Amino acid sequence: MNEKFFDLKSEKQDRMINAALHLFATNDYKHASTDDIIKEAGISKGLLFHYFGSKQGLYVFLVDYSVRYLLFEYERSIGKEKDYFSYHEKLESAKRTVLGNYPYMYIFINRAMLEQNTEIRGACKEGLKKYYEALEEYKENLEIPKLKEGIEIGKLEQIIQFIVDGLTGEYMEAGKSDADKLYRDIKEYLDLIKKMSTGKN
Repeated sequence: MNEKFFDLKSEKQDRMINAALHLFATNDYKHASTDDIIKEAGISKGLLFHYFGSKQGLYVFLVDYSVRYLLFEYERSIGKEKDYFSYHEKLESAKRTVLGNYPYMYIFINRAMLEQNTEIRGACKEGLKKYYEALEEYKENLEIPKLKEGIEIGKLEQIIQFIVDGLTGEYMEAGKSDADKLYRDIKEYLDLIKKMSTGKN
């Protein structure tokens, strides 16, 4: 990547990043068109390739940038939190901050984790590994709450993930831009899950 990209005005940087995140978040790598990206960003194809070299170069940049940005916000919000439900609430609070600046970043990084293109997977392997391992480290430090009989922590984690991903997906598909509203909706479900699984408010 051309480091001069960061010499651009921040507004133009974000416009290019957000356009690319949008297209790669809503399409797999193969079907995401650079023509659509430059149209949404309001730039020329020559300018895009001047800074990123190729479609692959742009994608790898987005993965690295997203991982750094997300993990910075996670660490700032979560810190050394050990309480299981507080961790999930703080994680969603961090995502709220991210969505306020980069609406498609969270969906993009999740899609990148599932990308089937072997060349792209190889190029992004280290960045995605760093992201995955950071999330796993947060989880390993959590103190598992005392759950009602018959409730397994693994299943509970899956339920939370389904709800978070489902609400976030609906939010993006509807073209909404109120990250605070999404956070409040997710928090309501987290509070309900906590009460149902532990009997505590």
